[in-house]
Amino acid sequence: MIFAGYLIRFLWGGSYSLLGSTAGIVARGLEPDVVTAPPKQFAAFCGLLFSMAATIGMFTGPFYVGPFFLFALAGAAGLFGFVNFCVGCWILTEIMIPLGMVSKKRISDCIVCVEDTRQKAEDKFYNKRWNEGPHHKFEGYVAPTFPEGRPLKHKYTDKTEHQREDSWHLIKQCQVAYVLPGLCWAAVGANFKALYYADLIPEQYPWILLTIVGVSFFGCWGLLYLLKCFMYPRRVLKDFDHKVNRYMFAGIPIALLLFGFAAQKEQDDIAEALFWLGSMSNLVLTFWLLTRTFIHPVSSSEVNPSMMIPLLGNLLAAYSTEQWLDKKGFMDLAFFLFTPSFILWLLLAPGILLRLTDAPALAPKVRITVFSYVAAPALSAACYLILVKEMDIVFLGLFFFSVFAELLMVALFLTNYFKAPFEEGKWFSVFCLAAATFPLISFHVSRDTSFTYVWLMAHFAVVTGLALILSGHTLANILHQKWFRGYPKYGLSPLAFTRPTHDAFRTAGKKILDLVEKLQDDHFQNDEDRKECQNELVMMLEGYTTSLYVHSMYEDNVLFPTVDLYLPGRMKTAEMQHEQIHHDEEAIKAFLREIKGDITKGQGNTGKQKKATEEVKYEESKGLVAKSAKDESIEVKNSENSTSSSKDAIAQLVEILPRFIQGNNEHMRHEEDHISHVVKKLIPSKEQKSIARKCLRTGTAEQWRVLLPFIITHQDYHDRRVKILQAFRVAYPERMQLFGSWLYLGVEEILFQRLRADIPELAPRNTEGWYRLW
Repeated sequence: MIFAGYLIRFLWGGSYSLLGSTAGIVARGLEPDVVTAPPKQFAAFCGLLFSMAATIGMFTGPFYVGPFFLFALAGAAGLFGFVNFCVGCWILTEIMIPLGMVSKKRISDCIVCVEDTRQKAEDKFYNKRWNEGPHHKFEGYVAPTFPEGRPLKHKYTDKTEHQREDSWHLIKQCQVAYVLPGLCWAAVGANFKALYYADLIPEQYPWILLTIVGVSFFGCWGLLYLLKCFMYPRRVLKDFDHKVNRYMFAGIPIALLLFGFAAQKEQDDIAEALFWLGSMSNLVLTFWLLTRTFIHPVSSSEVNPSMMIPLLGNLLAAYSTEQWLDKKGFMDLAFFLFTPSFILWLLLAPGILLRLTDAPALAPKVRITVFSYVAAPALSAACYLILVKEMDIVFLGLFFFSVFAELLMVALFLTNYFKAPFEEGKWFSVFCLAAATFPLISFHVSRDTSFTYVWLMAHFAVVTGLALILSGHTLANILHQKWFRGYPKYGLSPLAFTRPTHDAFRTAGKKILDLVEKLQDDHFQNDEDRKECQNELVMMLEGYTTSLYVHSMYEDNVLFPTVDLYLPGRMKTAEMQHEQIHHDEEAIKAFLREIKGDITKGQGNTGKQKKATEEVKYEESKGLVAKSAKDESIEVKNSENSTSSSKDAIAQLVEILPRFIQGNNEHMRHEEDHISHVVKKLIPSKEQKSIARKCLRTGTAEQWRVLLPFIITHQDYHDRRVKILQAFRVAYPERMQLFGSWLYLGVEEILFQRLRADIPELAPRNTEGWYRLW
């Protein structure tokens, strides 16, 4: 276990190991202490060598070899824990680098940290709750009305004071996926029981204890979700309508089947009752989902591996009938549960595989359901063995296909395919790996070799260790109120970037008004500070006006005409607001051109004047020319005119900006109250994709090089940046590397690296993480 922990720390970092994740849970509320990575990685490599030597010495060498290396490892760990002295770091920095064994430049390059200009906002994202701001209260809100002036009584938007608020509620925010911890601990307990009855472990108390843990998790969740069904039935119906969550309801009968499996041979009456309840409810759920699919067909983009979960429940129900196969009718019931589910899995698996390998890539939250390719053939092999009683080519084919799928999951894990923030869906991997344990036990019993025994125990240790790590993360999320919390979310429709674009204008507008207030107060120590503030205002306004121009253009030419098809006349007020905004926008652009022209003229004249002055001085020194007073007065006059013109433009700009920003904020709120819900509720998803592609083709490439970094930079939360880019990926996957190149040149380096980690398709050609997409 120690060797495995050091191996994980050396290859992927300390947060992935059991001890590292436990330490992270304990220190969740503390500020992170950033240290240089290479010395710590070398120390982990030293620990890997010592733990490997201890493991080998325990089994092959003399009796004192293993304890010697373990004591040395414990002494080094004690020095670091109590004295904060890292032996591996000292060896690297004091011995290996002076001797030239390691390049000092390589270490120094790793020490240099790229600082983000939005560090405070990013620190809130890392270490604090998301609802701690910044929040902006938008003044001047106009009550929603119909085009003819009548008040609009029913709105589809929220009515909170601000739109960036999240809420923690034990019942209201209880998710159906929270059933997975109890289900998975029941699956691990079922593995312990199967090992016990196969005479592979001596004691039976582990599976009893783990089953009690699973029942506790499941009981707490069941009580909360039952209360949610009575108190918030509409939210439960939304879970049934969700394209992923509706398949997660199969976790309830699967948990009942596992509890019944644990009660077999101990409490047969309870086991049989739980079997009937779980198998029949899962069968009804399967028929309902199939019927729904026929009535409301799903597109190829909506196919996902979670569709296999109800089929896994039927296969598990067939496997649970092993004890009652001698009873009348149970053999037929087992075939009825096994055969249709197995055939449906064979039909569904190629379509899901095509969805997994097609662009755009599967969302990181759903990728963990790919483990169903491990569980489905494994449970099919186990069911086939108990029904046929023969380990023939069919069993071996299904079993080794599950082994191949498990190795593929390992390869995907090594390539960071499953890398995503911890969520409850991660538990699904534990259930799938636990399901693969059942046929592996039967295979070992038939072969009875040392290799199969080591294989089985290593597999089972991975399942148990993974369950322990996920339990720690789950308890930490519950204690720190990460679970049962409703975060502000944007849908992943192709048009999901429109609402965050409004938020970017609000955030940037607040900064612009702050700069305007500074200029109005005029509390600057010198002219350089004032010019710096003016230049910052000009840069902000250039990004704001360019982005607003493109945004208004695709609204006028694409969005508004489409909405007018569904609700004629709804666009009149928005179009009138656009006219006023465009009028102010043209005035602002004129002032900006005047200010930039003066700056450019001044910069250009400075160089020319310097050169001319040098020539005149040279000629005066030779007595060739004499400088007249008239020339000097003309130069001074031109300079004063340029300065006064620039000051007048700044003064007029400062006067018009508050009205312009306020009017745009009111216009955006009007759109959110009257237009956004039309797009969400009435326009089909395929047409939304077509509309989004037209929007993304509006404007020039030069304008989008300004707009995209502008809306990404001015988001209050990193999650919203990711949502914008995910919407782009849904609408225009073939342009993701182009979008990435614009962001690569337009945002801070640390921000781009965070975006690239969340959206790998962003990496431009010949940069870190790039790969060929087309």
